[in-house]
Amino acid sequence: MITKINKLFAGCILCCGLTAAFTACSQNDLDIPNLYAAQCPASIEFQLPDNLQQLLYVDEADATVLPLIKGETVKLAYSMQPADITFRQVQWSSSNPVVATVADDGTVTAVSGAGIGYSMISISPVGMFSGSGVISTLKVRVSDELIKTTSITVDLSSSEVYAGETVQAIATILPAEATYRTVKWSSSDESVAKVDINGVVTGQPSAPNNAKVTITATALDGSGVSASAPLTVKQVVQPQRVTIDAAYDGLDLAIASKALTLNYTTIPDDCTKSLIEWSSSDENIATVKDGVVTFNQTGNFGEFTITASCPETGQKSSVKMTLAAGLIRELYKDPDNLTWKDAGQSGNGSSTSTVWHDGYVTITTYNQNATNQRADIKGVTPAWLHAGNYPIFAIKMDDVKDKYEEITSRNINFDAVGKGMLNGLDYKSIGGGNNKYSSNYLCSDGSRVFIYDLSTVACGTGGLLPTDQAVQFSVFQLKYADMRTIDHQVTYNIYWVQTFKTMDDLKKYLTEVDGVTFE
Repeated sequence: MITKINKLFAGCILCCGLTAAFTACSQNDLDIPNLYAAQCPASIEFQLPDNLQQLLYVDEADATVLPLIKGETVKLAYSMQPADITFRQVQWSSSNPVVATVADDGTVTAVSGAGIGYSMISISPVGMFSGSGVISTLKVRVSDELIKTTSITVDLSSSEVYAGETVQAIATILPAEATYRTVKWSSSDESVAKVDINGVVTGQPSAPNNAKVTITATALDGSGVSASAPLTVKQVVQPQRVTIDAAYDGLDLAIASKALTLNYTTIPDDCTKSLIEWSSSDENIATVKDGVVTFNQTGNFGEFTITASCPETGQKSSVKMTLAAGLIRELYKDPDNLTWKDAGQSGNGSSTSTVWHDGYVTITTYNQNATNQRADIKGVTPAWLHAGNYPIFAIKMDDVKDKYEEITSRNINFDAVGKGMLNGLDYKSIGGGNNKYSSNYLCSDGSRVFIYDLSTVACGTGGLLPTDQAVQFSVFQLKYADMRTIDHQVTYNIYWVQTFKTMDDLKKYLTEVDGVTFE
């Protein structure tokens, strides 16, 4: 008797008949081998030749599309699995015969591109029950005439690739309504890199290190339009030695800087630098990846060591640094990470702005009212001050009173607000009011340095900051306001914002680094 029936194939009537015929007899009575039910299809897939495969693209509806021209015919092939299927009959269908028809042998004819412009061509095994999922569908889009490509742009997901690894090449075709939305990909040297019909580029291990190759996309419509992009193929070369720049050893770092990219050298110079192993002795303070040290932003300060290791040789290089509580160091060298800039204020039809220059920023004021200008200077938050480690807070900037004769007064107020309570005290407004800075210097370059000595200048609330711990601030802003009397926007420069351990350190910085005299 039959020992197994495949329930997926409802149309296997022959097998059902056999079952009924043999129910009255035992296997021993008839002395016949076991009979099995028909083997049903588990999947069916289109098998398109290369000339059609390279035309396929995925549209905005996530459907695979084959573009055709009105009057064109193509024959679609298919495959079914598993290989030992009992019945192999299939049925073809077109969802929109006005656009495209399909014959019993899989020949698709493009009829018209008018109206909806596409038809879903489907193939499924005969006799499969509804919902079985054993079906394959291809969206055919018909154009009444060929719209040729006018331009192509090629972009690579990376300009470099290691041998054995891949990058994706993407071609952007104009016009958007061009009939063919794909291209023919080619490599200028397949011994360096190969590219498949989908634009996947693979670096070849036989290429020399840092070999150059050009990846080209050519239109498939005979227009001759093409575009290219360069690619460098790198070989995997084990680093034998790594040396981190010794200038970092003993360096104090400011938490607001967020990250530091280390300079280092390797032997050989063209080794695969991604193979270098990086580690931090205290990841609560700082982490490291590929030579970039990232600082925590939760207020963990202290000393840590960064180590780079060569896995093949075991050679190591280390530097010891400190994320220093209370250190502020904005020198305006990184335009992508400004830690002090305008506070983004606006009013009366105007707004503040910051323009970065190498070594300083220019800030534009806004119309505070009809006779006053204002442009506060805001630092990143949260921020930490430490009156014991770095008690000297200083900002080197233009004073609008020096720069503009019509401005006779202005107010500076350090509007810092401590986050929560510390030792039962809530710290607000360093200095406690307008122009309560400890001192200021007029420098020989025309700028001024405004100084708050945190060891002597009390806050408006909370009194003096403690000297044994850092205080976190949720507001950290210098109010630069009430510039009167003036009825139009003005600009001023900020050259740096820093904290120092002593006044002598500040004076040394002005003379030795800035090269200015002051009074």
